[in-house]
Amino acid sequence: MMKKIMLQPSPPSSGVIGSTLKCIGIGRVLRSRGCEVCFVNGGKLKQLVEQEGFKCYDFPSPTTKGTQQDIRSLVDFIEWSGMTDENFVQTSVLSEIEAIKDFKPDAIFSETRLSSVISAKICGIPIMSVAAWPRSPDFPANVLDYGRHTNVYNKILDQYGLENVNNLAELLYTRSDIKISPSIPDLEPELLQFPDINFVGYILDIELEKEILYQEYENKEKDIILVYFSVGAISPRLYYDTIIETFCDAKEQVIVACGYHYELNNGLVSPCDNIKFVQYIKLSDIIHRVKLILFHGGQDTMMTSLLFGIPSITIPGKHFEREYNSASLAQLGVSEQLPVYGFRPNRLIKAVNDSYSKERAEKCRYWRKRMLQYRGTQACIDYLLSL
Repeated sequence: MMKKIMLQPSPPSSGVIGSTLKCIGIGRVLRSRGCEVCFVNGGKLKQLVEQEGFKCYDFPSPTTKGTQQDIRSLVDFIEWSGMTDENFVQTSVLSEIEAIKDFKPDAIFSETRLSSVISAKICGIPIMSVAAWPRSPDFPANVLDYGRHTNVYNKILDQYGLENVNNLAELLYTRSDIKISPSIPDLEPELLQFPDINFVGYILDIELEKEILYQEYENKEKDIILVYFSVGAISPRLYYDTIIETFCDAKEQVIVACGYHYELNNGLVSPCDNIKFVQYIKLSDIIHRVKLILFHGGQDTMMTSLLFGIPSITIPGKHFEREYNSASLAQLGVSEQLPVYGFRPNRLIKAVNDSYSKERAEKCRYWRKRMLQYRGTQACIDYLLSL
């Protein structure tokens, strides 16, 4: 019998698109297996989902602070992104309940959405969620946030007779029926203390183009530097001028993926022939030509760099999860982490040249082989369909 699966990516906060792209990848594979798939998402990302042919129920877009500030913990991020607003919390749960009642899913997949486990438990639908050590209540920076903003969510939990939380991180995956990590133990060894967390290696929107995973790219000429800073310490106003100054005379083509950043109403235009600013680009179309990734330390881009054996440079800023990811990558020997003040032409050019070293290339090949030992998105789907 055809299963019905509901996908609930991270809320459309400030223009971050990684979680939605991850869910689109899951949705494609589910659809290829004969499942009926729907999303619950809002804002511009709802349009992106619908362009891919998926039914999408509406979801409120939280109002971010719109400020450049340090994100020292998970609750800092939740607060900054507007997800502690009482009206948003109430509306998000009600939106999901309405969607569940209409679609009648057999299972729900969720990532970094506090309301998901609440609506799933209210409606009696099994749920699988993404686990990550920096999003755990036990992560050192999150331990300090016990009790902070919990009253907003506990009010709803009380309303439906559900157990209260002491830390908002408890709502992300600890209460889910199945927990998966789109990572490997070498990057997040702390998760090994939780035997119910299943490592799948990666979840990316490339699974139906499996052949690109197994091609040997290192012997082919690569000519693209891919830049993606998401929403964080390096804003479009900052990276535009610096990217132009650093790479305008470079021999490589530079593609800067801007996403749906809240500071951008219109697209950026490059004065250089070799630099292109885009809102979104399909990874499988260019990955065989990418020789370096310059990014913010986000998990999906991190796993992409490892999976395809591409060296990277990270600039996470003061962000608890991205700093953790960047440090883990650097420890593997495949990446260099720069501070925000290192985002200047001379320092970037040195980091780029260092990234092309023989030692870095050997490390990238090693970890690529390790990554290919995991079943990735296919394993994720197997777990999801087992609910």
